[in-house]
Amino acid sequence: MLMVAAILFTACSDEETYNTDATTAVEFEKTTMTVKENEGLIKLPVKITGKRNGMIRLTIKAEGVDGGSEAAAKESVNGSEGDYSITTKTLVVKTDTITSEVMNFEMKVLDDKIINSDRKVRFTLSVEGAKLGAKNTLDVKIENDERTIYDLIAGDWLMYYSEVQFDKEGNPLMNEDGTLVVKDYTADVTLSVIADDGSPLRGKQVFAYTSKFNFALTGSEVPLSWSFNYSYDEATKNGQLNFNCTSTETVYSIQGYEFSWQVVKNNKLADGEIKGKFTVDENNAVSKEITFNPNDVLYISASGMSIPYVNLKLQRK
Repeated sequence: MLMVAAILFTACSDEETYNTDATTAVEFEKTTMTVKENEGLIKLPVKITGKRNGMIRLTIKAEGVDGGSEAAAKESVNGSEGDYSITTKTLVVKTDTITSEVMNFEMKVLDDKIINSDRKVRFTLSVEGAKLGAKNTLDVKIENDERTIYDLIAGDWLMYYSEVQFDKEGNPLMNEDGTLVVKDYTADVTLSVIADDGSPLRGKQVFAYTSKFNFALTGSEVPLSWSFNYSYDEATKNGQLNFNCTSTETVYSIQGYEFSWQVVKNNKLADGEIKGKFTVDENNAVSKEITFNPNDVLYISASGMSIPYVNLKLQRK
């Protein structure tokens, strides 16, 4: 992950010598940075000034810093648990006549999907073959992106669902044991939460999107988007994520038909909910599965057309 352009990065050989030009200086571009826990790959820019008549070796050392309100960030090494990782801590700069340029070390911020404090790491720069400038340390604050349990729901999930099968007369097929004949499917689903603290829906709804949902009426995979109703009881650490089944919310449209989620009440399709359950452990981590009653039937419906689904489940990817 720690890479720079090939024209700038090279291995050190026996023939190469270090730069001796006294005008060459190296330092970080800035001394502080703030990044989000879910940002992934982050560049740590280093500025090089002055001509080079030989190579320069740049090295960074990382150390967690307890900043009072921030905890000391922990480096992940060889896949171990941590807040960030770095694969290469040394860069070698070739001879060049360019008088000013920027190179980048890189760190990968690791999202732990847990509510915790912000963390801080300090990078210290050292150099061979050039002067070290005043900006020789860089403090990176890693802001926790999970403010509440609600925020922990966001991310990529796998949805399991089973489509009920019918005969030519439109009657559901039954197994010998009296259970429905179904066809099993999965769909990649992305859940997103409302970031605006002032929104009346924050903490009440979660949005879902899948690009490939098997849809029997078209015989193809189609994109669907919908909302879940969200609730959480802090005392019991139990929560619900419920399919919001309402004819006013279109989850898919085609050729003028607008499909919505529905349930059956009094033998008729109607608005309602399919309730899913999740739990939160002592580390404030949401369970990896959100389960629904396997006997609850979710319909996608429009203008008298409907398809029922059972065996619903969401599993964290």
